[in-house]
Amino acid sequence: MRIRSIVAGTAALILMAGCSNGGGTTGTPTNETQPTSTSAGNGGGAPKVSNPLTLTAVEGAPCSAVTADQLTTYGLPGVQGSVNSGAPGPACKWSGALTAAETSTGMVILPAGTSLNTTYAKKSSYALFEELPAIQGYPAVAASAADMRKDGSCDIIVGASDDRAILFTLLSDGKSKYFADPCAGAIEFANLAITTIKAGAK
Repeated sequence: MRIRSIVAGTAALILMAGCSNGGGTTGTPTNETQPTSTSAGNGGGAPKVSNPLTLTAVEGAPCSAVTADQLTTYGLPGVQGSVNSGAPGPACKWSGALTAAETSTGMVILPAGTSLNTTYAKKSSYALFEELPAIQGYPAVAASAADMRKDGSCDIIVGASDDRAILFTLLSDGKSKYFADPCAGAIEFANLAITTIKAGAK
């Protein structure tokens, strides 16, 4: 299975997102239950987050963001996360290349100064920038330096608060059920992680 480096992909996102709060265009992902709204004071144009996630627990133990039961449901039974110490923030990767799902996933709590707002501010620099429906009320975009969707890969960024964001990366092989729509697979995985984070990542 072809697996590109989650660390390299993340580094590209960090460099392109930068720490600027200027520029950008206002945009709001469509979702009936989305409790977010855009604001002129949110310099990059990202939707504001009305119910911020508390990230303390998952920052200390990033692999706790998705439980064993959730991984089994997702199609990665028996897969254990491993801390990705090379990422620019607390991170975990779940290598499922050898499972029936033929999918590997990653999660990075992006550092302070790299938020969904800074991503919006630099959106013209991305090969892929696409607003997604909010995930449990948290605004999200598919964003990456290269559009790899046709190769079964997708990176999405979810706004955990107005100044913090989480990156989710999905890599899949041609036999994976997520290959044709890797962003849907990344959204599904992010939904699992957000459920656990909201519960305290215990």
